[in-house]
Amino acid sequence: MESNDRRVLITGAAGFIGAHVARHLSAQGWEVSGLDLRAGEGIIGCDLRSDDLPEETFPHVVHLAALGGVRPSMDRPLDYIETNVSATLRLLEHAVKKGTRRVVFASSSSVYGPTEGRPSREDDVLNPCSPYALTKIQGEEWGRLFAEKHGIDFIALRLFAVWGEGQRPDLALESFRRKIAAGETVQIHGDGRQRRDFTHVSDVVRAIEAALAWQGRGFEVFNVGTGVNHSVNDVLRKAERLAGKRAEVAYGPEHAADVPVTLADVAKAKDLLGWEARVSFPDSAP
Repeated sequence: MESNDRRVLITGAAGFIGAHVARHLSAQGWEVSGLDLRAGEGIIGCDLRSDDLPEETFPHVVHLAALGGVRPSMDRPLDYIETNVSATLRLLEHAVKKGTRRVVFASSSSVYGPTEGRPSREDDVLNPCSPYALTKIQGEEWGRLFAEKHGIDFIALRLFAVWGEGQRPDLALESFRRKIAAGETVQIHGDGRQRRDFTHVSDVVRAIEAALAWQGRGFEVFNVGTGVNHSVNDVLRKAERLAGKRAEVAYGPEHAADVPVTLADVAKAKDLLGWEARVSFPDSAP
């Protein structure tokens, strides 16, 4: 991308991934502005579903704001449509109006659905099995349309099971650690042999930076994962080490929104973005 203008707007800037992205890009010399429902230092309080968006022009936007989680989306599909689809469309309309050149969009590995254990490629047929996954596909498709009709660059990064410092308390590793530390029983859906491609937040941040710098144009999709997966039981063992004691565990029925396996084929990101993961779960973060 031919631009020396290093101004970037980050939506969801107060969230887990957003906070890491904002710190990293600032350290790399980017002029960072943030939007979030929660206003804070350097962050504008803004509800993308209804509030006025900034009048300032930002050449680059990193769109992270969303309702997350496949399981809660089963009970709140309309909330997920409003937040993950309608708000994304409002942002895209604003981006075109203000002359934004590139939008980097946080999509999800959940768009692939059940895969029978094989690595997911960006050109696979998508088979979402939750409202959350469907909203991420819809976000990608709106981005494709705006890239084709309005000439913006829209890069969707399909993130695989992001973990690391500051992660949401409902995510498996942190949820398990807290319950173990508190002496509470850890509830696991299924037998714990479900496998996930766990991607450290520091690697996600580098992928976003690479997408901002990519010299390609138009619409593109990249997997952001490690190409290696681990079982939920592996996560449990890691949480026990972090908590310093053994867990009390109750296994139950599988959840309808869960898939047995996630695993990324990361060749495309390596070839085109020059990116690959550096941190392997459950290794210690850098």
